Amino acid sequence: MANSIWEQKIAPGVETYVCRPADPAVRGARDFPVTGCDQAMPKIHARITIYYKLAESSEESRRNIVTSLKTGLENLASQVPCLTATAAVDPVSKRGTLRTMGDDDGVLFLVTGSTTVRSDLPSYAELERERFGPWKLPKGATYPEGLINPVTSIEGHQSGLPGCIFQLNFIDGGVILTACFHHYVADGPSVNKIFHAWGAHCRGLPSVDLFTDRTILINPEPAPQSEVPELERRMTAHGCMVDSTKADPNNPWSNVLGPPVKTAIASFPRDKVAALKDEVAAKRFARVSTHDCFQAILWWGLVRAKSVLGQDEGVETSTSLFPVSFRSNYNPEFPKNYIGNGTLFNGAKLPIATLKSSEGLLDAAVALRNVIQNVDATFVKDAKAWLSSIEEPATRTWMTSPPRKMDAAVTSWACLDYHTWDIGFGPATCIRPPVSPIPFLFPMPGRTDDDGDEILEAGIAVDEKVHEMLMQDAEFAQYVKDYYLQP
Repeated sequence: MANSIWEQKIAPGVETYVCRPADPAVRGARDFPVTGCDQAMPKIHARITIYYKLAESSEESRRNIVTSLKTGLENLASQVPCLTATAAVDPVSKRGTLRTMGDDDGVLFLVTGSTTVRSDLPSYAELERERFGPWKLPKGATYPEGLINPVTSIEGHQSGLPGCIFQLNFIDGGVILTACFHHYVADGPSVNKIFHAWGAHCRGLPSVDLFTDRTILINPEPAPQSEVPELERRMTAHGCMVDSTKADPNNPWSNVLGPPVKTAIASFPRDKVAALKDEVAAKRFARVSTHDCFQAILWWGLVRAKSVLGQDEGVETSTSLFPVSFRSNYNPEFPKNYIGNGTLFNGAKLPIATLKSSEGLLDAAVALRNVIQNVDATFVKDAKAWLSSIEEPATRTWMTSPPRKMDAAVTSWACLDYHTWDIGFGPATCIRPPVSPIPFLFPMPGRTDDDGDEILEAGIAVDEKVHEMLMQDAEFAQYVKDYYLQP
């Protein structure tokens, strides 16, 4: 473990624990497989913030929480050893590596406010009043900014970065837990399982079964270059954004950067969103999920707003970029409890003229569901072969999408069922993405708000003019209960 280098990048006063696997047999130097799916996300350190309310907060109770979480992480590290690994990119081959160096490697667990709660951070009550807006937390105040890879370069990887980091921050009335995972280690669905497993260890419950054999996503031999065009044709037919993995030596964000982005936390009455399923069935003769309808509303609203602003001038087609998981119900052979990067970015496409109409969201829901239904065993087989053919994955990223492919971009970290993440002091009450420098969407699962209403939430990161148009759109507003914009 690169302790000496990492310690220099941790703020003074932060308690630092390296949670080694409780089982000594799991410790030691080891190389973990890095699959093609992992290699396709070489520059991404995903970060989420989870909030917990504390009924009691004394120095003794806070210390007990730290001890419990630390012990839980040690047991979790025995179950998922790759959590203790260092993520790096080989400067010669440009390929990613994930390895432990010796017996001292462990999960990096940082703690602040255990003796005296943080007075430099908002209280739980203040955060709750302001919808737990991610802009309320100063940059780097709840996580070690120097250990999160900058996505615009691979320089940080040359000395290695922690595969995952947890930072626990005690505030007045609650806890802010920041979790950071390199995409070599986990995608969003993996994190769901990891938190369930961690909670079981902390609470003394039976272990959660996890599937950690990554070799199932590794092609024995790279696909011959002569087969790549046909593989890309088949992947495209399944909806995969194969043209999104383009080399960009300067800045992988260059095609999506634009006016400064602000984030809004918007809530949507669940019953109004769910009612669209019946409307889709009646008018489009298709079956869709509540989440399909939710994502469709967001896509539809954004395209309508951009159209009013003239941002669709000369463009005929809109694409909603979103991850599809190999753990799909349409692919029952793939283990649902797989830990690793088991997602690829796919895209649903529609003519802008169709999408921005009053019933465009119905077509959007159907288009999204059609892409999800294409995730079957054949898709996974083709994906393994295609990804094995990419020769320099470290110079590529999904975010080099051509313009218009980011009308509605959703991360695999969206809709995690955080309300089931009980790690010893009650379930989480809220999850939030970080403040985003680029346009993106972060749908969240349902919860009951202070009025007792069942709502769905979304983080919407777009420029201020698009926010204005969204808030002025009467048809979009019929699905919105609250639209809280970053000041």
